[in-house]
Amino acid sequence: MNYEIDYEAWSAPKTFGFSGCFRLRNESQFMEAAIRSHLPWLDEAVLVVQPSKDDTTERAYRMAGEDRRIKVHEYPFECDWIDTPGFYAKDPDAPGHMVHMSNWAFTKCRYSWIVKVEGDVIATSTFADIVERVQAQPDKYIYYGRVVLNMAGEMCDMVSWDNPRNGGWDEAVVPNNPAYHFKRQDKWEVLQNPGEGISMGWSGLHMKRCKRGKTDGWNGETYIPFTREGVRSALAHFNRHKMSYPAADDPLGAECIYEGNWIEWYLKNLSA
Repeated sequence: MNYEIDYEAWSAPKTFGFSGCFRLRNESQFMEAAIRSHLPWLDEAVLVVQPSKDDTTERAYRMAGEDRRIKVHEYPFECDWIDTPGFYAKDPDAPGHMVHMSNWAFTKCRYSWIVKVEGDVIATSTFADIVERVQAQPDKYIYYGRVVLNMAGEMCDMVSWDNPRNGGWDEAVVPNNPAYHFKRQDKWEVLQNPGEGISMGWSGLHMKRCKRGKTDGWNGETYIPFTREGVRSALAHFNRHKMSYPAADDPLGAECIYEGNWIEWYLKNLSA
């Protein structure tokens, strides 16, 4: 297969709709919950699967067989993670680099908007706020960043005290145009944003700290109970000691965070 990126084809006009773009590598633990939680708002879910040591690939194909909207594309190169020697040394525009993989993944998206989401981020019902905003101005060139809460603990019942949420930019909904493409910037893989950027509300739960091997305090972080009071205190502590992120902290304004819908789904399927 040719893994070169055809930028001219990428820039062709596309039908209005939402393509979920999930880059998957060793994501077996949470990928199904992440994908299924986003599906109500997607016209397609593009699963770009990298070589994995777990059953990520098998799960991806099984899900595709159950829902026509799910498309699987295998990227056969094992990319170097950010801030590793290979990430710096290799050509970011060549097959096998994480930057190339991310741009290649975007070219597989057929609709006019891309929901960029990792395989361990579970959507909450307030994701609809961003979708409705896009639907109201479908031709507006805006980068919609997403705020997600950093869940923690083996039973998914904790939240990070030190880093309770992201900055509202890494997970995003963006126009499907090559002007929005990834570049290597310092030690990061950065999605270039030439237009207006808005960091919107609370729309997801990041499960990285619930993964096997990270449940006891990833990077030395402290975890506290996942309750309204716990989230409120963690956010207050975070904003006192670090630079405030652009989106407002409103943990009680998004009651879906406490619905437990996809957390309950996961807990019921721990042995699956």
